[in-house]
Amino acid sequence: MRGRLPFSVLTLVALGLLLWWPTGTDASAPGASPTIRAAALAQQLAPPAQSPAQSLVGLSLEETRERVRHTESELEITEVQKRRDDRTLAGARLEVDELRTETEVIAEGTVENAIINYRQAEVTQRLVKLEDLNDRLRADALGDAAIVADTQTFEDFWNMSRALELAERNLTADVQENDDLTTRLALLQAQFKSEQSWLADLEEREIQSSARRDSVRESTSDQLLGTRQGLYLRTCPVDGAHSFIDSWGFPRSGGRRHKGVDIIADIGVPIVAPVSGEVEFRSNSVGGRSFHLFGDNGNYFYGTHLSAYGETQGQVRAGEIIGYVGDDGNAAGIPHLHFEIHVGGRGAQINPFGDTAAVCDGVQY
Repeated sequence: MRGRLPFSVLTLVALGLLLWWPTGTDASAPGASPTIRAAALAQQLAPPAQSPAQSLVGLSLEETRERVRHTESELEITEVQKRRDDRTLAGARLEVDELRTETEVIAEGTVENAIINYRQAEVTQRLVKLEDLNDRLRADALGDAAIVADTQTFEDFWNMSRALELAERNLTADVQENDDLTTRLALLQAQFKSEQSWLADLEEREIQSSARRDSVRESTSDQLLGTRQGLYLRTCPVDGAHSFIDSWGFPRSGGRRHKGVDIIADIGVPIVAPVSGEVEFRSNSVGGRSFHLFGDNGNYFYGTHLSAYGETQGQVRAGEIIGYVGDDGNAAGIPHLHFEIHVGGRGAQINPFGDTAAVCDGVQY
């Protein structure tokens, strides 16, 4: 009967809304329009055919430095992109949440209006006399009016639902793109760390090689003059009984590596300037009393754990007392001189074992 139209139509619409209404979004489901950016970026993330270290084999020192600088620049750009994309993703999630809330409100209102309109139509029909044709037509008109009253609500719900669906698809693509950036960032960080390590080893080998080339030239000239010399030293920095090993690179606290030679000796044994130059005395939290010797030959020498300083600060000659062996700083109970050689100035550090062995024990390596 036509008088039942409001119940059948409105109830079916209301039930359809409840059944259709999504309870969540499957991020793994394929979107109707995945972004080209996400696909292109995923393609860029294909793992390299070889490790970063292998890719640097055969490159010169300068070429390796250039490669490391390029990787560092790429890493910085990717970090900026990741931070920007994190903000974009957060905004997309907020938009979806807001749209979902608004759609839920409209859906709930639509169902409530459908029920109210149905009840009003039923009451109207009970009030009329069904045998009266005019009254029956009037009931039909009232039922139709109940449906028309909710047309705008249904349209609003439909438009909001489509906007939500599109936002959720875009969010799925944004999440994938952000995940790709996260992966790319991790790969670049690992690559940069590996390349830095390789470069450090290459620079160390270059320094050692250069030092030995220089030492051959300088020691040949000095031998003609009858002067005893190691690679860069005129005399042994510890003037007394001592012992030492090649401990370069041994692990130290805080993930550090040993960057010197430890010359073991009794407390109070004199420490002398291994070359002529300008000496300064300063203390620090790790080594305690320390000397800084800026050699006349352009090299820098560092010693620490002293028990006392020498009387002269400033210009000194090779062999002049500049301090005394001790166990200051973090060397408590193990008196020794931690001794470093920096070729060409502070920072260009080399393993001092060969130099020290040559001038202290007469052993050539």
